[in-house]
Amino acid sequence: MAPLTSRIWRRYGQLRIYVSAGDQAVGWFDPRSGRSQLSQPERQDEFWAAVRTECERLSRDGLIAEPGHPPLVHGAAQPVPAQPVSAQPPATAPPDQPRATVQHRVVPDPERDDLASNAPGAAAGARARELRREHPVRTRAAGLLGIRTEAHSFATGARGERTVGRQLNRWAAGQGWHVLHAVPVGQRGADIDHVVIGPFGVVTVNTKTSGTAVWVGEYGLTVGGKSVDYLRKSRHEASRAARLLSQATGLSVPVQPVIVFVGTHQVTIRRGGPADVAVLASPQLLHHWLHRQQPTLSAAQVEAIYQAARNPASWQAR
Repeated sequence: MAPLTSRIWRRYGQLRIYVSAGDQAVGWFDPRSGRSQLSQPERQDEFWAAVRTECERLSRDGLIAEPGHPPLVHGAAQPVPAQPVSAQPPATAPPDQPRATVQHRVVPDPERDDLASNAPGAAAGARARELRREHPVRTRAAGLLGIRTEAHSFATGARGERTVGRQLNRWAAGQGWHVLHAVPVGQRGADIDHVVIGPFGVVTVNTKTSGTAVWVGEYGLTVGGKSVDYLRKSRHEASRAARLLSQATGLSVPVQPVIVFVGTHQVTIRRGGPADVAVLASPQLLHHWLHRQQPTLSAAQVEAIYQAARNPASWQAR
């Protein structure tokens, strides 16, 4: 049995501890949220021992502000629930087993924790690589057989985000707008593909890559004839961004949601589509749409929102 090795991943104000055995992923732990994933349950004692060692080192190095670590049960740390709350003792533990909070505050690093440095598609690309590490044999076999895996879907999405992101960067440079990419929101791994900030306010852009036909109505959207919930997610994304950025700046920040398709040859929009979400058939149409928006913010307000938006802490609920 291969010995375990661990490594630290830190970027965009986030931090994870990855543990592997050779080229096989064993699991990961997020000290900030307390979330974890264990791919090889039979090695959980070794996994949590490695995690505790890394947490102690991170605490000594000043990267974790609080000294708490994953809880010990019978000499070994136990998996942590997905929510950043107190861990529940397993059924096999004594009934009087004390609860332990496993949550840390990551110390900010101005050089690493500036969201303006995020590349388009960074989050989707990282997720694709993570899935390939977790299931290397399955991923390779699916590729040889032409089977679409979750890792493939994330990799395809990352390519679409890079296409849209590069064009947004070019337009923003010419117009004096600001653009952020792969903006992490909350503590469950969600991210916004692109955030555009200009005199028109804030626009959250959800990029979708698809080679099948798209149909858009006033109240629904289908891709390849199948109903999808892109509209609901885009509305939630924009509403969440408006709330968080308003809290961070003290301003009333207007946010509009947009869905942009990449690589789709046929997009049918009936009755103008939904009234509150702009659904666009190509990145070039996004350029036209942005230019049609009326100014609602002063230059000072645009700059204040941008400075708040590039700070990862602004995207965490208070």
